[in-house]
Amino acid sequence: MGKKLKAVIAAVAALVTVGSLAACGSSSSSESDSGVKTVKIALETQDPPYSYADKDGKPAGFDLDVLKSLDEKLTDYKFEYELVDYQTALVGTKQGKYDAVVGAFFKTDARAKDYLLSKPYDYFFMNLIVPEGSKINKLEDLNGKTLDPIVPTDGRYVAIQDWLKRHPDVKIEVPTVTNQETFKDMFDAVHAGSYDAVYLSKAQYEGVADTLGYKMKVTDPVDAAGIRILYNKKQTDLQKAVDEQITAQIKDGSLAKLTQKHFGQDNFTEAKKLGVTIE
Repeated sequence: MGKKLKAVIAAVAALVTVGSLAACGSSSSSESDSGVKTVKIALETQDPPYSYADKDGKPAGFDLDVLKSLDEKLTDYKFEYELVDYQTALVGTKQGKYDAVVGAFFKTDARAKDYLLSKPYDYFFMNLIVPEGSKINKLEDLNGKTLDPIVPTDGRYVAIQDWLKRHPDVKIEVPTVTNQETFKDMFDAVHAGSYDAVYLSKAQYEGVADTLGYKMKVTDPVDAAGIRILYNKKQTDLQKAVDEQITAQIKDGSLAKLTQKHFGQDNFTEAKKLGVTIE
């Protein structure tokens, strides 16, 4: 082998070695050179006032304001948002396309198995939305009647089943569906008489009320549940960091102010009135 050929081979080998070392030492696609990790968060497109797309197709709603408030204090993280539908958000987070999904999610056994769950950052109040003039005011009034269908993986389904277990004398039919209807479809079905009530929040009704063409009656809250962020199972550090900030912002009143802004009330105080405790 000639000296020139040996020199070329040595130079190539040196370049390969340097390139390999550079590749091994480079930061991942989700972490900048400064060490700040980019967190990809899926937001639901059709869950006003919690999470939805504004007229320009950009993320908007209460959940976005909460995330911005948390992100402002989490200097080691930078949040990025993508609007996606309910099922895509859940599947994408479970598979790791997204680090977390936000959209008024309750704690359920199935979710605890598939995801890491945050501490509650807000409380979701279930009301009954019924036709105007209806005599239904509470869940007991639905004895022998039927709710609008709910997807079994929806936290509302778990919540109503838990309530029924605590009230065995009340018999309410709760049909299930594979894909959840839009809020408008739910209200249309009850308005048309197909079902007796929608088990949902006042805020979610008000988010689409102007598009219905008719008015519905909304009862006082009948139940409440903590709302949580769902994380991909690998995001233990992120979960811990966000939980610490949720605790801090509950304590200093920051999250209560955001509920006041979006819902006109301190949701943490109202949850306590219903006997729901902060975990």
